[in-house]
Amino acid sequence: MIGRPADREQQRLAGRPGATAGAVRLLWPDRTAPGEMTVQKPKLIAAAVILVVAVAAGVWALVATGDEPDAGRPAASAGPTDGVGVLTAAAGKVDQQTYKLTLSSGTTGGDGTVVLWDPKAKRGLETTSLKVPTGEVKIERLTTGPDVYVRVSAPDRRVPVWDGKTWWHVGAPGSPPAKQGLDNTRLADTLSTATAVRQTATREYAGTLDLRQSGAVLGEGVGGVLGDRAGAVPFTAAVDEQGRLVRYRIELASEQSEVAQLDLTYSDFGLSVSADPPAADLVGEDPPANIPGA
Repeated sequence: MIGRPADREQQRLAGRPGATAGAVRLLWPDRTAPGEMTVQKPKLIAAAVILVVAVAAGVWALVATGDEPDAGRPAASAGPTDGVGVLTAAAGKVDQQTYKLTLSSGTTGGDGTVVLWDPKAKRGLETTSLKVPTGEVKIERLTTGPDVYVRVSAPDRRVPVWDGKTWWHVGAPGSPPAKQGLDNTRLADTLSTATAVRQTATREYAGTLDLRQSGAVLGEGVGGVLGDRAGAVPFTAAVDEQGRLVRYRIELASEQSEVAQLDLTYSDFGLSVSADPPAADLVGEDPPANIPGA
């Protein structure tokens, strides 16, 4: 939900859906000098980074591509019994109806992303919340089909365009392709690279992923972030009685061999998803570079 600066640090924040080595870093302006930003604390989150989940959304793939099936999307199969087959089918079923996706780093820091998504209409709202020293930054990404808008709310006005009011028009039909980043609505696709899958409990599985094959989903930076570790990333997953993916954890190791995880929870299948364009007087065209996705 929930795929993008004035100075270099703002660029890094905007490039997250929220990422850097081993996880994600939350960047927030520090009162060192006007316009400067400094790293305050490491974060693994989902929406405003490289690998997460999010922000910001540089991390999001911004322009919907129509109703054709996404390339590489696992297709549901009829009643597979092996672990790889079960998970491939479960990932494919995610796109058969609307859903809510909750992403977090599995920590108590309060950061996270929530995506309400209609996969058939390619419409939905992705909201990422990031804790910063002065409060919380909220990044909203609204996809109305062919158009994408981003609104950023911050606890102060050190970044004036993060005013919590303006919906910046970052993706439109015929616009240049968005910067490649994490696409939260396709994270289930990474299960297509699963190997060494074993069943650990009823409808629960574990194995490894080769994330080198998932650049189209995770963004161009995943190889640089994980290095050789990208070829064998541990994961766990669970499906419900209808064979749909409901829980998915990807274990990510940092350069210091510290474990950080990306937790995904799929729920509320069939919920109503509203994604109408913002009022014209709230839309900003030609978004500045420190708007995620610009």
